[in-house]
Amino acid sequence: MATKWLDTRQKVVTFARKLQSERLVYSTAGNISVRIPGEPNLLACTPTGTQYDFLEPEDIAVVTLDGEQVEGRRAPTSEVPMHTLICKRRPEIGSIVHTHGKAVMTFANLGWTLPPILTGLVEATGGAVLTSPYSQPETDQMADFTAAALEDRGATFMRYHGLLAIGVDLEHAFHTASVVEGACEVYLSARQFKDEVDELPKEQVEWIASYWRVQFPGAPEPLPAPRTVSA
Repeated sequence: MATKWLDTRQKVVTFARKLQSERLVYSTAGNISVRIPGEPNLLACTPTGTQYDFLEPEDIAVVTLDGEQVEGRRAPTSEVPMHTLICKRRPEIGSIVHTHGKAVMTFANLGWTLPPILTGLVEATGGAVLTSPYSQPETDQMADFTAAALEDRGATFMRYHGLLAIGVDLEHAFHTASVVEGACEVYLSARQFKDEVDELPKEQVEWIASYWRVQFPGAPEPLPAPRTVSA
């Protein structure tokens, strides 16, 4: 194994197991990709059809942004076109985490939007999480049809599928995926008590979202805190 890629591939194994331990995926569902530090045209990706409990660094595929596998004893996720195309089109994205948790799959099935109901949600996603149109798995549509919903946002529900989260690195992308799952659970619980779930005031959303953006290179400085807070 290429020693220079070992740390990155080990990190993918670690976070893949975290996906399972937090019940963000089931069995072999979901996938992760992360750019190789210093080699932005290479991605380390989880393999296809492999239980996360048994992953080893050697199983993590290294692919080019054109989809060519250059390392790894297992083939990359079948959804690798989504990962490579998104990263090719958006060089500021350093990692993608795709999950299949119960709550996010509920939103994906219903085609709902998750409003900005919690400060932590906005800090993790930049605002509301939208549902993208249905895209056929394992095709370029998965990148094409999610592009609009991922503009100035850290995540989108993929209709009838799951969640797609992005970040400047794997830590940010995983954090987003985990927070969205929890916020979906809160929203679904709150809907048992009232038809409309209260949202944060707009000025608070804009202020908190400005801190989400600073993870990306070239982002403007965060906004100053609002002087007043509306009810």
